Amino acid sequence: MPPSPGATLIRTCTLAFAEVLFGCVPDGHDIDRVIEDEASSGCASFDPGEVRIVRGLVLTSFPRLGDDVVWCSGPGDDLLDAEGRAYRYAVRRPSPRHH
Repeated sequence: MPPSPGATLIRTCTLAFAEVLFGCVPDGHDIDRVIEDEASSGCASFDPGEVRIVRGLVLTSFPRLGDDVVWCSGPGDDLLDAEGRAYRYAVRRPSPRHH
């Protein structure tokens, strides 16, 4: 069912991280490739078994009540969406209830 007129479409993303963030891509994109690129570049040493991949996250600079913050970026280390906009948090946001 298409969104109703005037509805805001929330795009979700996938994060890959351990102690550091390896990648933030739109859901459906190849996050495994991002992890492989990081491993082959040698910029960070990590155990691939420790990398968490979390899908379905919303990027925001202002978490809402009820949001589960999965990642908070540090100063000058913002999360970027596909259009290059910067955000501070990646959250799991509860689905709105329809009455």
